[in-house]
Amino acid sequence: MRLAGTSPPAWRTRILVPNRDGAAPTSGSRSAGAALFCGVLAGLASVSAFAVEPTARVVEFYNVSLGHYFMTAYADEAAMLDAGTLVKGWTRTGVEFSAYAKADDHPGAAPVCRFFGAPGRGPNSHFYTADAAECATVKQNADWTYEAIAFYVDIPQGARCADGTTPVYRSFHAGTTKSDSNHRFLVDLTMHEKMAASSTLEGIVMCAQLASAEIEADIVRLLAQSTFGANDALVAHVRSTGVTAFLNEQFAAPATAYTAYKYVPSGQQATFCPTDPDPTCARDYYSPFLLQNEFFRNALSGSDQLRQRVAFALSQILVTSALDISEAYAMAKYQQILRDGAFGSFEDLLTKVTLSPVMGDYLNMVNNDKPKNGVEPNENFARELLQLFSIGVWELNADGTLMTDKAGAPIPTYDQDTIEGFAHVFTGWTYPALPGAVARAHNPKNYLADMTGVDANHDTSSKELLNGATARANLSMGADIAAAIHSIFLHPNVGPFIGRQLIQKLVTGDPTPQYVGRISATFDDNGHGVRGDLKAVVNAILTDPEARGAAKLDPGYGKLREPVLFVTGIARALNAASDGLYLSQQSAALGQNVFKAPSVFNYYPPSYVVPGTSSIGPEFALQNSSTAINRYNFGNGIAFGTIAPLATLPGAIGTKPDWTTLAALASNPGALVDKLDVLLLNRTLPVSMRSAVITAVNAVPASDPTSRAKTAFYLVATSPAYQVER
Repeated sequence: MRLAGTSPPAWRTRILVPNRDGAAPTSGSRSAGAALFCGVLAGLASVSAFAVEPTARVVEFYNVSLGHYFMTAYADEAAMLDAGTLVKGWTRTGVEFSAYAKADDHPGAAPVCRFFGAPGRGPNSHFYTADAAECATVKQNADWTYEAIAFYVDIPQGARCADGTTPVYRSFHAGTTKSDSNHRFLVDLTMHEKMAASSTLEGIVMCAQLASAEIEADIVRLLAQSTFGANDALVAHVRSTGVTAFLNEQFAAPATAYTAYKYVPSGQQATFCPTDPDPTCARDYYSPFLLQNEFFRNALSGSDQLRQRVAFALSQILVTSALDISEAYAMAKYQQILRDGAFGSFEDLLTKVTLSPVMGDYLNMVNNDKPKNGVEPNENFARELLQLFSIGVWELNADGTLMTDKAGAPIPTYDQDTIEGFAHVFTGWTYPALPGAVARAHNPKNYLADMTGVDANHDTSSKELLNGATARANLSMGADIAAAIHSIFLHPNVGPFIGRQLIQKLVTGDPTPQYVGRISATFDDNGHGVRGDLKAVVNAILTDPEARGAAKLDPGYGKLREPVLFVTGIARALNAASDGLYLSQQSAALGQNVFKAPSVFNYYPPSYVVPGTSSIGPEFALQNSSTAINRYNFGNGIAFGTIAPLATLPGAIGTKPDWTTLAALASNPGALVDKLDVLLLNRTLPVSMRSAVITAVNAVPASDPTSRAKTAFYLVATSPAYQVER
């Protein structure tokens, strides 16, 4: 069906020509291989100076009866389609991107030629190309009728878009007949990849100019993914330096060190605390109370935000819990391992975790001796190391999908013999001896250093490992551990199994297999022949085209902000000063008591399916009527309450939001709400919600700007639009 009665838009796109039979385009087409993803964050790489703002908006429509997409940058044409008068059946999809209306709006921009299939010959659809040679060729093709210049855009150089622009990807749907063929152009790669079953992704075909507001929106999205929440100062910093420089700063930032809490003898609280000068000894040293507060203080003000975020994610994969090991000094030691190793080698991190006495105690590796008197070694750590910490229970393809046998059944990654082999590897380790104490075969509990080996208690026979490997007989204890960890590290499951969970923790709860596959490839090789480089993996996750981009339009994209990130994101947006206690308490009330996971399976499983859908949404496992109400209670408390310091907490200041910036905008409710839309929602606030919040703000007397600011903030921060991070 041809769109008549209007003139075509002024934009610039690169589209390729279908063959005469309606098959996929040939002229200038590029494969959707690795080159497709080069330079996808170029639009955010350097944003200290913006190009001329776009002057046109390309809007996509869909016709359900035709199964066709159509885009236009002409306001009158879009209005005609919206009205459904001259041409019926077209509705907006919500997909839009920016361009230039005229050639002189942006010197150097390329015109996008617009064609329509010739009646009786060509496809019943429109075709666009920004390639001058291709445009000239199509004009000579009797299957197509040239209409006009649609708009102006930039041309990709190879597979890279220039700074200040965003890739526009094209997919081709062949249809069942020539007339059915149709192309679609999107800036959201996730949507293309979810259409893979019915369409062919052909690559980056143009570069759409980003408005400064779009650049800022993705900066806020990046900060939600890589920090504990955006604030004005950090947004301005990334805007001036660019994403690449910001990430490099974060990778180079030294790790914030947890306090070296006092050593206390385990299980002796009743006798030790009466002799200790601290009147709150039990709370301070025999619980994670002080450590939890410190975690939230660091989350608010620490300069190594990305390292802390990754360490927090790792703490939910390589789980230990203060429900079992409650001493503050012990849990601080363990969490520091994750913080220090967040950007290092995954193999090294697994080794350090394995030798931690906290992990040894938590999963029964410590004082786990070789077979004796018919008693076999404890298998707990061996089983969880494989099942939860590294490879999972089923063989995976590189993209994280299940590998199946000829009968379609999943293939186990290990069997009971493997578990027993690893359990025998992990024998003979005990707690480190206390300073000045005589070492014993089974030292008393002490978490100050790595576990120590006792040769006499170690099984020196050969053991079955993974990948057909064995730990040969008579290896030293250290060599046995190294062989076991290395066999895990080389297993092809590690990249997709760990990579997918890191994507879930940082970016989106239900990543596409293509996204997982790209991260797995980075795990396997960081570009320099190194496997398991967590810095490279994290960088790949955050710069992937499914993480970055001007707009995230796929309805399944994003994730529910887990409690820690919900409370810290709100506090950081308000530049709140806090001793950490209130934030810790509130996170616990929302179902995430930091460092006190209910089991080795974390607070929620990575495979949780949102009820009533087919979408994976891990954090929704914590959402129930109680925690949902508590989210509103937290928003109300931090906005309207007074959070006083706890008298028994040294240096306590309570939690104090700073309302200065928002109150200064309160005389203009629209500007106030728009500010919150940027800072909290990266410009995703629905129009209807914006109107409702403005109405609520106007109901508060203009003479009370702080109350106006609090009202607006409470409504936006507790809205589904904020709680579900997109």
